[in-house]
Amino acid sequence: MTVHTVDRLEDVPDPSPDATFVVVDVIISSTSIVRLLEAGASYVRPFADADEARAFAADTEDAVLVGEQGGQPVDGFDCSPLPSLIAQREFADRPVGILTSNGTRAVSRIGHGADVLIGSTVNAAAVAAHLRERDRDVWLVAAGRQGDPTPEDSAGVELIRRCYEDGSTDFDPADLAAQVRESGTAEWLQNLGFENEVEDLCAFNTSDVVPRLVDGRFVAE
Repeated sequence: MTVHTVDRLEDVPDPSPDATFVVVDVIISSTSIVRLLEAGASYVRPFADADEARAFAADTEDAVLVGEQGGQPVDGFDCSPLPSLIAQREFADRPVGILTSNGTRAVSRIGHGADVLIGSTVNAAAVAAHLRERDRDVWLVAAGRQGDPTPEDSAGVELIRRCYEDGSTDFDPADLAAQVRESGTAEWLQNLGFENEVEDLCAFNTSDVVPRLVDGRFVAE
């Protein structure tokens, strides 16, 4: 079994190989999906197109749309994907559609029929433990931003890789936490007054939820 890493979704081979993929979009899609499932969402369906997401909401009873494009709200959507704002709403037993600039686009590129997990800094150890139970090649995919690598996604991939290869979290994560805090995206969040979001991302391995794509929907593994 081989573990591959890429620093941006554009480097994923096309067509996608037969493997398990872990999509890592730390700020913010991956973390949002983890938190939505923790909040009791019946499932989280990723979208790369806003019109498709709105059509899903129109056809699905009690659905909620969560999303952003370029960091801005999306017309017809109910909630930002920031975890602190997700925590203020009720998602228990509700189907959720999610659209983000990079993370859900990465899932779409890999393909909804592939074996896809969601990884972030908050669930890295749980993802690594799940991967060790499988006998397949693994691709750890940092989503990046519009074709460019991002420090926070690369840090998330590295954290999962270390947890997977070491079989433990017995290493000093300070450098990876600094990489997240000093990223441009984290600085943007801090300037908006969401310092708490960044610190939550640096509280590594706080969740046991491993989202897995089943029939085009993420459910808790």
